[in-house]
Amino acid sequence: MEFELRCDVSSLDLAKSGAIWGNVWVDFSGYPFPEEGWNDMPAAFLVELFDAVSSAGRSKDLRRRVRFFDGPFWIDLTSRNGGLITIAANAHGSNHEVTVSGSDVLRSVTAVCRELVRGCQERGWGEQMDVRRLQLHLP
Repeated sequence: MEFELRCDVSSLDLAKSGAIWGNVWVDFSGYPFPEEGWNDMPAAFLVELFDAVSSAGRSKDLRRRVRFFDGPFWIDLTSRNGGLITIAANAHGSNHEVTVSGSDVLRSVTAVCRELVRGCQERGWGEQMDVRRLQLHLP
């Protein structure tokens, strides 16, 4: 697949602030962004990404920006005709962009979301706000 969301659930850690940290990144046809094993707030990032993908699936030419919470990195999602979504990374000098099926993106995000929620629940973090928000997206 040209776009895959990645999250290393074994890396999850709960900060004193209540934020869930762990490794989360996206893969553009073998190019990891921002980098493989990027340490960030995966639950918060997935909430934003899930909302953006859901919105893109409902509207044509809708553009949404999803920011990583650590560092100046983001991905832009733009809905296209035929249920397609163009996803672009913002890295300096990077022109990593793919146009993929919105349903494939949603499937990837949903699978990672399930895995992340399960990992958080196993650690006793199921009541964290971002985890509860992710649960609302799961069928």
